[in-house]
Amino acid sequence: MIRLQRIRTETAVHSNFRGVKRVELNLSLLKKKRDGNLEPDSADKWSSGIWKEAKPQLLAESHNKCAYCETPTRVVDYGDVEHFRPKSRYWWLAYSYENYLASCAVCNQEYKKDFFEILSGNKPMKGPRIIASQTDKSLERMAPQLTVDPVNDHEGMPLAKLQNSMNAEYALAINPYFEDPSDYLAYLPILENKEVVVVPTQSRHRPVVEACESLFGINRQELMDLRFQWYCIYMTFRHTAEASNIPTPIRTMNENMVQSLVHDSSAYAGMIRYFQTKPLAALPWDFNIVVPGLTEEFEVAIFCVGGLECRRLREVCRFRCGKKSKRVG
Repeated sequence: MIRLQRIRTETAVHSNFRGVKRVELNLSLLKKKRDGNLEPDSADKWSSGIWKEAKPQLLAESHNKCAYCETPTRVVDYGDVEHFRPKSRYWWLAYSYENYLASCAVCNQEYKKDFFEILSGNKPMKGPRIIASQTDKSLERMAPQLTVDPVNDHEGMPLAKLQNSMNAEYALAINPYFEDPSDYLAYLPILENKEVVVVPTQSRHRPVVEACESLFGINRQELMDLRFQWYCIYMTFRHTAEASNIPTPIRTMNENMVQSLVHDSSAYAGMIRYFQTKPLAALPWDFNIVVPGLTEEFEVAIFCVGGLECRRLREVCRFRCGKKSKRVG
């Protein structure tokens, strides 16, 4: 997971979530609440077509990856517009742009669903009090301030006020638009299991990691396996880049590959950035390890970089890929 930046321009933010349309949608929610049409058994409470309009921009801001697990989403799926605070409990945020992230279907539909966790002892955020006798005029006065206008802060609830409410509630799971995941998440390679496990950076952050495990599945087996594959690729490039007696073009090429792995658009960039803060000698590694799950063709493409023979690369970094010497490129 990496920190995300919300782009607050008219070009980026769909008209549903700013200006006049935002107020109209807020008013429709307030009326539904007043009329008893947002109860659990109510039909047609929400219109998913409204928040689907946010998906292209949300995916762009998360670099076409799931905001939670950092797995590339657009390769295999359209992705979901995820309500960080579930609309079933935070009804007034159903159409709030600040509550949206791009998520993969597994994180959202298999794990997150309508669950949410806050710090034990804290009180959940409260929405506006609406009564059945409230007039349309009264609701019209409330509608502009129900949510933040992401483009014009002075036209809606001030963003700072929303942040204060969120801070007081203290969600245990990480919202990467409002928090830096690197403050909480560390990564532990376990060579014998061929896994990379997300762990807390400090013991006091353990409840945060546990919430992310529960709500996002960040330590589901498939993710731990995939992170380990990327860890092996990273370690191969880094060992080669830092080895002695390497030709300058080969060193530069491997250094560039390491830098590509920490780019925002790279899968599991948060993990690679964490490893980049550590001395190479501090990272667990076995030069005889075989990367699981990679085809032979992919092994050649990765490990025989720039036409370097596989035999020569084994001499450099002693990585066993099980190939006979073969020049590619």
